[in-house]
Amino acid sequence: MRTWTVPVALILNLRAVCAIMALGLCAAVRSAALEPSATIPGPTALAITLPDAPEPNLNSEPVAYPAQPLTLSTTPTSGPFSPSNSPEVSPTPSETVPHKLTTLELDTACQSGTLRGKPCKLNWLPMLWEALEATTVENVGNIATDSDTRNALTTNPFWNTYLKCVHQYRYHQWSDDTPFLVHDIGHPMQGAVVYSIFEQNDPKSRGLRFVNNGNYWRSHFKAMAFVTLYEIQWKIGPASEASIGNSGLNTYTTPQLYPKTTNETGFQDFVITPVYGLGWNVAEDLVDRFIMPHIWKHTHNKLLLTLLLPITPCRDAANWLRYKPTYYRDYPLTPLQR
Repeated sequence: MRTWTVPVALILNLRAVCAIMALGLCAAVRSAALEPSATIPGPTALAITLPDAPEPNLNSEPVAYPAQPLTLSTTPTSGPFSPSNSPEVSPTPSETVPHKLTTLELDTACQSGTLRGKPCKLNWLPMLWEALEATTVENVGNIATDSDTRNALTTNPFWNTYLKCVHQYRYHQWSDDTPFLVHDIGHPMQGAVVYSIFEQNDPKSRGLRFVNNGNYWRSHFKAMAFVTLYEIQWKIGPASEASIGNSGLNTYTTPQLYPKTTNETGFQDFVITPVYGLGWNVAEDLVDRFIMPHIWKHTHNKLLLTLLLPITPCRDAANWLRYKPTYYRDYPLTPLQR
C-alpha cells in the first residue's frame, strides 16, 4: 500500500462521517418539527381538590399521536463515501405511544376527531355489566316489595309461564293501565339511568355537558338505541317483569277500570322509557352545566355533595353502578372560590 493513500483514505472516511452526522442532525431537527404536541384544549387554570375527580390538563393543543419518528439507516460499505452508498433517512412506524393519555385526554381526542379507532370504541363489557347490575337491582326491588312477584316466582313453572306471558303481552294496546307515577316518572328515570350507563362507557360521549351541537345529540341518539334494547329486555326478556314477575299472566278488572279489564301490559313503556328518559337525561345535563358549577365553586365537601343526590338522581345511580361516589363527574370540577 502506497504511503500517500493513507491520508487520502482518512480524508474520504472523515467526509463520510461528517456527512452521516449532518444527515442525522437534519433528521432529528425534522422529527422535532413534525412531532405534534399530545395535549388537549382546556382552561388555563383549574384546581381539583376531590381525589376521585379526573385531573385536568392545562395545555392548549389538541391531542394527537406523535408523528412517525425518523431513523437513520446506512448501507455497510468498505469504500469511500459516494452518493450510491450514502445513508438514507427513512420513516419507521411507531409501535408505542410515548405518552399514555389520561381518560380525560382520551375522551377529548375522541370527541374532537383527533383520535380514531379502537381507543374510541364503546366499552361493551363494563357497559353490559352495569346494565346487568341495574336489572338485578330492579328485580330485587320488585321481589322485596311486591308479594305477587314473590308468589309468581315461587309457585309458577318458570319457562312455561314466561313464554305464556310474552304471548299474552298486549303489543297492540298503548296503555298498560299503570299509575302515572310508574309510567311517567319511574320509567323515564329508568331510561335516564341507562343513558348514563351508556355515556360513561363511550369515549365519544363520556363527560359531554349540555351543548347544542352534533357531538352531543349523536351521542344521545346512539344511547337511545341501547336504552330501547334495555327496555325490551326489561319488559319481555329472560330477566324481565314477564319472566320473574309474570306480568301479563292474569287478566282482571279494578274499580278504577271497570268494566275494562287489564293484565297490566301495553306498548307505552317501549316508547316512554327511551323518549322520556332522553328528556330526563338532558335535564340532568342542564343541571350539571348551569347549577352544579355554582355549588362546586363554594364546596367540595363529599358529604354535602352526596346529599345533593335528588338534583341528579339518575346520573348518581349510574355512578353507583360503576362503583363511583354520587358526585363523581368525568370532567374536572369547578375550582373552589377563595
